[in-house]
Amino acid sequence: MTSKIAAVANLAFHVFRAHSLRSMARRTDAYSENSNSNGIRRLCASSLTNTSEPESLEEVSSDALKTLLTNVSALTLEDVGVDRVHGFDSSSFSAPVIYVHITENEIFSMGMFILRPGSRIPLHSHPGMFGIIRVMQGAVRCQSFTRLSTSQLRAAGGPLAVLSAQGAAKWQLSDFTVAQPHQDTLLNVGCEPCVLTPHTGNLHELTAVDGTVVFLDILAPPYNHDLGARECLFYREVAMPMVTADPATSSFVYLVETHQPKDYWCETAPYRGPSVS
Repeated sequence: MTSKIAAVANLAFHVFRAHSLRSMARRTDAYSENSNSNGIRRLCASSLTNTSEPESLEEVSSDALKTLLTNVSALTLEDVGVDRVHGFDSSSFSAPVIYVHITENEIFSMGMFILRPGSRIPLHSHPGMFGIIRVMQGAVRCQSFTRLSTSQLRAAGGPLAVLSAQGAAKWQLSDFTVAQPHQDTLLNVGCEPCVLTPHTGNLHELTAVDGTVVFLDILAPPYNHDLGARECLFYREVAMPMVTADPATSSFVYLVETHQPKDYWCETAPYRGPSVS
């Protein structure tokens, strides 16, 4: 009999693989209009090694995705090998955050994060990635941000226009990631899975606010640090008085890349739940 976690893994693979194949076909069609056959072959070869990301939630919104989210919602601690009564034993770990790897392939990765009381996963990015978070124990506060597009930055009354009007050098804005903050969200066991897309809520920080937190984390495609295609980057907010004083741009935040914060490091623990194969 297939375990619940194996069913989730199987659904995630098919949902995001189907999207990847559709995206590859669209890019091939577009490229073929102005390319020779050698160019098309190069594009196809690249597509097989660089899994494309969903452009939006609507693009992968399907019965299969709804089924995936329903199955993720139904998971319990026992389904991932964590004792419901005693919880996760973190006594042998010193890190504020522990990661339990469950499975990974070229399409998606799945694992669990365990956050000690009061600890956090600092503000970080998910470049070109789709994510699902399901809290299974405790509660976390999620602070998320959506990166502004180039057209939004350059629009009349946008951050670039305000800086230019005040005589600031245009290169200043290139040092920042300008983002729109979303309302903080409290995620607990009773909440539906939290979903992020490559273009919405793709920068976020998670802070444990109710005891030890355990949450399932699905990312599609996975991080890819080896090739530098999808690296996890950390950010911090900086003050920009000349821009935030303007009503048209006061709601935005300005972020710069930073080193991994000293209060955050992560250890790994073995997965002891049912097989996902």
